[in-house]
Amino acid sequence: MQLPDLSLILVVVIFWAAYVVLRRFLLAPLGAVLAARERRVDEARASSEAALARQREVAADLDRRLTEARREALAHREAVRAAAGERRQAILDEARENARSAAAQAQARLERDALAAREQLAAEAKAIAAEIANYALGRKVA
Repeated sequence: MQLPDLSLILVVVIFWAAYVVLRRFLLAPLGAVLAARERRVDEARASSEAALARQREVAADLDRRLTEARREALAHREAVRAAAGERRQAILDEARENARSAAAQAQARLERDALAAREQLAAEAKAIAAEIANYALGRKVA
């Protein structure tokens, strides 16, 4: 009878010993490193998603504020335009009134001058008529 071959048992023992050593010193630390890396990737992904959401909120707020500023600027511009229109109309009304007043004064002065000229012509007409009559008749007419 021959003794059983112990090499198979020795291979199994060496396999399990290598497995325990590799597991303890290589696979466990490598698994921890991979797990930590996966955690950091997940945290970075969550952080970037939060930053992206915050950026969208900021962009929306900026859009809203910009729209509100445009609306306020438009309202202010319209108010200034309306005030300028009212001022322009007041200046035009005042200028028209001044022109009417100047025209009325000029018309009154013209009428006075015309009346004075008529009176002067009437007075001179009598003197000229008497002079023409004197010259035509050759004698002094009274």
